[in-house]
Amino acid sequence: MRKWVDRRMRRGIVELRFWVSLGLCLSLALIALVGELDRRGMRTQTRFSMGQAAAEQSAFRPVYRIDANYDEKSDTVTGRMEVTLPKRSEEWKEVYFHLYPNAFRRWQWGEHSKPKEAGYLDVSAVKVNGQKAQTHIDGTVMKLQLPEPLAPDQSARIEMNYQLKLPKGGSRLNAFGRTAFLAQWYPMLAVKDQDGWHTEPYTSVGDPFYTRISDFEVTFRVPEGYRLITSADDRSEPVKGEVTLRQENIRDFAAVITKDYEVIKGKADDVEVNLWYQKGMEREAKALHRAAISAMRFFGSQFGPYPYREVDVVLGETGYGIAGMEYPGLVTSIPKYPTREGERPAVNVVAHELAHQWWYGVVGNNQVKEPWLDEGLTTFSELLYMHDQVGEDQREFLVRAAKVSDEIHEKEGVTSVEPLYKYSDSIYGLMVYTRPAAMLWELMDEIGKEKVLEILRTYYDRYKFQVATTEDFIRVANEVAGKDLTPFFNRWLFFKGDIRKAG
Repeated sequence: MRKWVDRRMRRGIVELRFWVSLGLCLSLALIALVGELDRRGMRTQTRFSMGQAAAEQSAFRPVYRIDANYDEKSDTVTGRMEVTLPKRSEEWKEVYFHLYPNAFRRWQWGEHSKPKEAGYLDVSAVKVNGQKAQTHIDGTVMKLQLPEPLAPDQSARIEMNYQLKLPKGGSRLNAFGRTAFLAQWYPMLAVKDQDGWHTEPYTSVGDPFYTRISDFEVTFRVPEGYRLITSADDRSEPVKGEVTLRQENIRDFAAVITKDYEVIKGKADDVEVNLWYQKGMEREAKALHRAAISAMRFFGSQFGPYPYREVDVVLGETGYGIAGMEYPGLVTSIPKYPTREGERPAVNVVAHELAHQWWYGVVGNNQVKEPWLDEGLTTFSELLYMHDQVGEDQREFLVRAAKVSDEIHEKEGVTSVEPLYKYSDSIYGLMVYTRPAAMLWELMDEIGKEKVLEILRTYYDRYKFQVATTEDFIRVANEVAGKDLTPFFNRWLFFKGDIRKAG
């Protein structure tokens, strides 16, 4: 997610903090295999081909099959979901799911971001391999007790009915006009790793979502005239009847169901780049579509190829934090922002969210435990693009931001490697987005731009479709640099010692 505190760089720290306090969670502080559209005939293809190796790997990924019926009159999505659990290295006795829309049932995070109308996600008729299962729901987390322990080499099929009520004015998840924004909208299998089950509660600071690579088959039924914009490969024409979308090797499945948007289509090499806009955004839409194509080419050349066939950019701030968010294959952005010279297209926001396709989308991290790892790399990537392709140099701002972050650490004791819950809105962007970006910019001065880019390329290649950690990133940096950069990272990330020359 893009935070203004990270981006309105030319205006200085005071103005950045103003934007954070204003609460714009958007441009704020700054695959797949064969996809078949519609069981009745429409087909689209992903760049991945399915062979024996891919099939074997899919046994170690969750597989979602979701049936989704959208009712525009009641702002609801109802249906049935089936999740096939992957093979594991240990026995499971229970399983946890996140029901994030329940955060909007009784909003607890401030009036400025409170939805105008509540939303929720209800679940019923839960079964495991055909047997009825006991569940316990506590807010945004559902515990499912398995009828029988699940051995490591055993899979299991979990089925459930669900009813999603879309909030109005919600953050990310939202109903607005003739458009439904579906983000974290279905029961999402929690991650279990070496630290156990991750059932961390929802928070309005940052992106409190931690997911693993999964495969999806989603069947939508929408009223006539609606279009679908999703994490899969879409067609731009209005949907007729039932449409089935399939996408593999993604962390989440987001969708926009709309009658309000038009599309500009193009390509960045062999990647389809679609920009969706509403009436009145035509001028910005053309500029931002060019920027999206340029950014996709730039990031692909600098970090490694984008592994899917398509990416969608959706413009418009239609709810708190709707615009300025990243999802696999789909990002949102504001169309423009004010400057002293007048309004300008939000090129930096589009670049930021598209960079997330590399840092979060392909290379995952625990966004609750270590949010800097995707946001810091993404902000650096955005600034690099703006510097190399647009001619904007934010080095002076980064120097000032680093000094302010030192002062914040001295006062509050917080570092850049903390869980989301340690940050207030007023310092989150500076510590998680801006300081790590300044760190990487400084590292270019220390070991050279090409070495830093080699670090990022190696990190991307080694951890794509996996979950990486701060330790993993530092290990790759040390290896590529051929020297111990640990003191450098200790100072910048953990505030240990003085800023010093790397090496």
